[in-house]
Amino acid sequence: MKVIQNVAMTSIIRTKLLWVLLLTHLPLLAMEKTDAPPAPPLILQSDQGEILLSDYRGKVILLDFWASWCGPCRLSFPWMNDLQTRYTDDQLVIIAVNLDKDGEASRGFLKEIPANFIIAYDPEGTSAETMKVIGMPMSYLIDRKGCVRQSLIGFNDIKKAIHEAHIRALLEEPLNSTNL
Repeated sequence: MKVIQNVAMTSIIRTKLLWVLLLTHLPLLAMEKTDAPPAPPLILQSDQGEILLSDYRGKVILLDFWASWCGPCRLSFPWMNDLQTRYTDDQLVIIAVNLDKDGEASRGFLKEIPANFIIAYDPEGTSAETMKVIGMPMSYLIDRKGCVRQSLIGFNDIKKAIHEAHIRALLEEPLNSTNL
């Protein structure tokens, strides 16, 4: 029995070490990509009017697609609220695009889990189709030059850590006029 416990413990330690290596080195590898595609020129609708991604050039954008029926979306909203609070001064903008066809469903979700970031609505799913969303939630990191540098499907603690490492790496990139 002790042998089985030791083997299991060794496996757990190896897995944790792998994740530590991944989380500390993956952002550096992913951010070296120089052929990142430009984000499509999305025009989104919000309660405050039209949102153009291009209006946020010079900032890092977390573009998130969600729906009221999505369980992991309920977990991601408190995290995005926290990110918006912590990184606003660092020029992070979070735009969460709701894809519910029923506006009441999204309003109910937001009453239960308020957002301190920008909420857009796309009941027709046009923006999701343009961005090639294949799961919920799905988010994209757009750099200060307007290029899509990272995408992430789903949400859990591991993905949250990976995504936040990418966000920090993008926010740490030098901001100068030749980058924009």
